[in-house]
Amino acid sequence: MAKYKYKALQNNTQIVEGEVEAQSLREARELIRKLGFIPTKVYTEDTPQTQVQIVTKQEKSTAKVSIKHLSLTQKINFTSQLETLLSAGIPILEALQTIENNSPDAKLKTISLNLRIGIMSGLTFAQALNSLYGQVFGSVYSGLVKTGEDAGELEATLQRMLVMLRKQDAIKGKIVNASIYPGVLLTMMTGLLILFAKFVFPRFADIMAFNGADLPLMAQSIMGFFNFIDNFWWLVLMIIGAVCYVLVNMFKNPQIKSKWDEFVLKIPVVSDFITYINLSNFMTVMHISYDAGVPIMSGLELANKTVGNYTIKSKIFTSVNLVRAGKSLTEAFQRTLVIPQELVSMISAGEKSGTLGKMFHDCANVIDKKVDMALEALTKLFEPAVILIMGGAVLFIALAFMQAYFGMLGSLF
Repeated sequence: MAKYKYKALQNNTQIVEGEVEAQSLREARELIRKLGFIPTKVYTEDTPQTQVQIVTKQEKSTAKVSIKHLSLTQKINFTSQLETLLSAGIPILEALQTIENNSPDAKLKTISLNLRIGIMSGLTFAQALNSLYGQVFGSVYSGLVKTGEDAGELEATLQRMLVMLRKQDAIKGKIVNASIYPGVLLTMMTGLLILFAKFVFPRFADIMAFNGADLPLMAQSIMGFFNFIDNFWWLVLMIIGAVCYVLVNMFKNPQIKSKWDEFVLKIPVVSDFITYINLSNFMTVMHISYDAGVPIMSGLELANKTVGNYTIKSKIFTSVNLVRAGKSLTEAFQRTLVIPQELVSMISAGEKSGTLGKMFHDCANVIDKKVDMALEALTKLFEPAVILIMGGAVLFIALAFMQAYFGMLGSLF
C-alpha cells in the first residue's frame, strides 16, 4: 500500500487536499471519488514537490496561450471527445483533463486546460466556455451548452450539436468538391498562358526581330502582361491586398452588406442555394434547442444567429416579433414568407399535433435535400460558364499564336 496525496474539488467550488492509501493510482482516484470529491491532482509521497510545481508552471504557461479561432473540424473533434467521455459517466473535470492529456491538437489542449481551471475556480462549464471562448465557439454553441447543462443533459445536447456541426462540415465539403473542377480548369488555363508567354512567343519575337518585323499585338499583350507581373509582382500583391481590404471593410458596413444580400437573392439558382444554406442552419438549431427544452422565443432568437444573409435574417426577426405579439409560429412564417410553404405546412401540423420537435427535424432533413439539389443545379450552371471562359482564353491564345506564326513566315519571305 502506498500513500497518495491529492487535490480535489468539493461541490464543484472548493479545493480540498488530503491523502489516501491505495495500491495504485487508479485505486487512489476511486477512493477519492467515494469521499465525494472530484480528483484534480493525485501523486505519491515519493513524487518530488519540485516536479509538482513544474507541472503547475507548465499548466499556467499553457493557459496563457490565446486562442482566437477554431476550425469546424477542431470544434467537431472537441465536441465529439467531450460527449463520448461524459456519456461514459466521466465527470467534466476529468473529461477535460483527458482531452488535455491525450489530444494531439495544441489548441484543444489549451482550451481544455483553461476550461478546467475555470471550473475549478467556481464557474460552471457553460460559464467558463462563454467567458473564455464564447467568441471562438459562437453564441449558438455557448447558448445550447448552457441550456443542456441547466437541464442536466449536457451530453445529449453535445450529441445534438455534433449532428449540426457534422452537417455544416458535410455542406462545406460539397462546396469544396464542387469548386475542384473549375479550379483545375483555371490552373490549366493559367499554365497555358505562362507557357506561351514565357517560351513560345519569345522565340517568335526573336526570329521576327532578326528579320526586322514586330510581334503581332495579341502576342505582345500576353507577353507584356506576364512581364509586368515579373517586374512588378510586389505592386500586383499590394493591389490585390488593397482590393481585398476594401471589400472586407465594405461588407462590414451593414447597409452595403444588406444591399448585397438582397441582390444575391435575386439571382436565379444562386438564390435557392443561399436561401437553403441559411435555412438549413436555422432549422437545425430550432430542432436542437426545442429538444433541449428551450422556449420557442429563445429558440428562434438563438437560431436566427446562425443566419448570415441580412434579408433572410430580417424576415426571421419579423417572425420573432410576430410570435412575441401572440401569433402562432405558422402564422408568423406565413406572413414573412421566409420559409417555403411546404415546410410551413409541416410546422403547422406539428403545432396542432404537439410534435413540433419532430417536425423541426423533418424540416431540417427536407432542407438538406434541397441544399443538395440547389448545389447540383449551381454546379451544372457554373461548369458551362467556366468552360466558356476557358474556351475564350484558349481561342485568344490560338489567334495570338496564328498571328505570330504567319507574321514570322511573312518576315522570312
